[in-house]
Amino acid sequence: MTSPESLPVQIGQVKVGRSGQSLNAILGSCIGIGFLHPTEGVFGLAHSLLAKSEGPTNKGDGRHVDQAIESLLRMMNVRDEHRRKVRVILTGGANMTRPKGTDPKRLVGNSNSTFARKAIRAAGLRLSHEDMGGELGRRIVIDCTTGEFTIAAIPRLGG
Repeated sequence: MTSPESLPVQIGQVKVGRSGQSLNAILGSCIGIGFLHPTEGVFGLAHSLLAKSEGPTNKGDGRHVDQAIESLLRMMNVRDEHRRKVRVILTGGANMTRPKGTDPKRLVGNSNSTFARKAIRAAGLRLSHEDMGGELGRRIVIDCTTGEFTIAAIPRLGG
């Protein structure tokens, strides 16, 4: 059995994969947005740095959560009537640094996570799995042949 072609998704990128490929990203405070649409044989992953953009774009941009959702829907050709059939995974949103005296709710990871949940609901999508927050980064891998995914915590360096 051959290994699937690995498609790394870097900060601000949105990628779509099909059978024989896997999508993967390493996340800290960024949000990984995975779209699983196995009945159509198409899968997507966005690596979003920030929550809300200043407006829509047609560039296929994933820098902001709201743009990434629209980019994934467009790149995967998800029709409005099929939005509820797409399984959505959210991961990341860790609070990698915690300056003294900072309200945890104001940290980037928390802000990104809160906005991502709301944006998925607002887009009429179904959140099927969430692994966000805390202080550990994560690695997500979506196998585009089987439709399965894994999310693993990444230990902190230096203690």
